[in-house]
Amino acid sequence: SASNKMIDGDDVTLDAQTATVRIGNHLQIFNGTVGVSRRANIVKKAGRAMEMPYLKGKKMLELKRNIEAMVLSSTQVAIAATTSVAGQSGGLGVQCVSNPLHNGAGATAAWTSGAPTAAITGGTNRTFTKALLDTACQNIYTTSGQFAEMLVLSPAHKVLFSSFSSIAQNRIDIKKGANVQGAVASGADIYLSDFGSLSVIPHYLLSGSDTAYVLNTDYLDLAFLDGFKTTDLAKTGDSDKVLITADCCLAVRAPTAQAKIANLTP
Repeated sequence: SASNKMIDGDDVTLDAQTATVRIGNHLQIFNGTVGVSRRANIVKKAGRAMEMPYLKGKKMLELKRNIEAMVLSSTQVAIAATTSVAGQSGGLGVQCVSNPLHNGAGATAAWTSGAPTAAITGGTNRTFTKALLDTACQNIYTTSGQFAEMLVLSPAHKVLFSSFSSIAQNRIDIKKGANVQGAVASGADIYLSDFGSLSVIPHYLLSGSDTAYVLNTDYLDLAFLDGFKTTDLAKTGDSDKVLITADCCLAVRAPTAQAKIANLTP
């Protein structure tokens, strides 16, 4: 407070202390298996020496895509692991609780401790607009004192973003010299708001989504328990089998530095 002051030599009373509250998430074990027969693994193939390393690489790329889908999910909640239920990580949709922009009855449940286990309440869809984006950027700055740095949205919403009226120039010169035509710039990938410069990134996994995310990645993390791990399974015949796992969750270190614009017309 600007009025924080005391009388010289005065005695003091202790300030009230706010207890630390820990927010969290649940780990999710992403997994896949690959198997190859002895012969298929060693015979000559086009483009690769052995089959098993190739299959492992493909499966790890698939798991990475699954992890991306979890992170970008607007509805996936956290679920605690039990002996009969697989643990599940909550996505961005349930962790952007400080600055959600909903419409109609839409709502994101408050989350101040533990894991984000409450489901999103559905709302009424509306058009993605510049005013909504400006409000999200301002809310992040007001609640966290930080500038947003990234807008992640669906391909359809990226096209809509590029039509915002504030884009200043739609023709640029690519080369200098006589008889050289210019290029029509029909898209934009940077947004200069009053509260930070945003990189605008469309994501194919958000295709059809009704949510766009305004993020500060300094306060986002993908927390792994033991990274990507491969385990050779017991041999039961003339083939080799491998289990690949990635035990991880999305860690939103500061929900106040993130925002989401929900209930958008896909």
